[in-house]
Amino acid sequence: MFPVLTEPDFGSNPGGTITKAEKTDGGYILNGAKMWITNGTVADIAVVWAKLDGRVRGFLVEKGTKGYSAPETKGKLSLRASITSELVFEDCFIPDENLLPGSDGLKSPLMCLTQARYGIAWGVIGLANECYSTALDYSLSRIQFGKPIASLQITQEKLAYMQTQITKAQLLCYQLAKT
Repeated sequence: MFPVLTEPDFGSNPGGTITKAEKTDGGYILNGAKMWITNGTVADIAVVWAKLDGRVRGFLVEKGTKGYSAPETKGKLSLRASITSELVFEDCFIPDENLLPGSDGLKSPLMCLTQARYGIAWGVIGLANECYSTALDYSLSRIQFGKPIASLQITQEKLAYMQTQITKAQLLCYQLAKT
């Protein structure tokens, strides 16, 4: 199960959600689309945020529900190791029991967004560490003037600066976790 918030025209702004739910006998009809959803194609259940009577509500949408499709996004430039999908809802019937209780308004999707962004911050730090490691390996193997460029002070200064910035980011995320 994963939260589904991002839309093609509004990004991750839950207040600007265009995906709509309308009450019908025994449930709701969901129409709209979500974009850049990690593992959307393979997930069995999605928590979808949609507007019902002008208020953001959460709905559990099960894989295989009529009117629900999750085509995989191909040709991405980054994060190619993860499956990314678009989720499409076309007159998708959601039973009454799949409305999330207590998910009335912006608080619930914003809580999910806060957690997701915190995880993204750590992911970026991991990518920065890999960039540093690649730069260090290259500077140790690249020979110029008969010696590795890692032995040059300007290269050492650049590598030290990179590691300092990464450490600052780690400390910032650590402090954020403590709050």
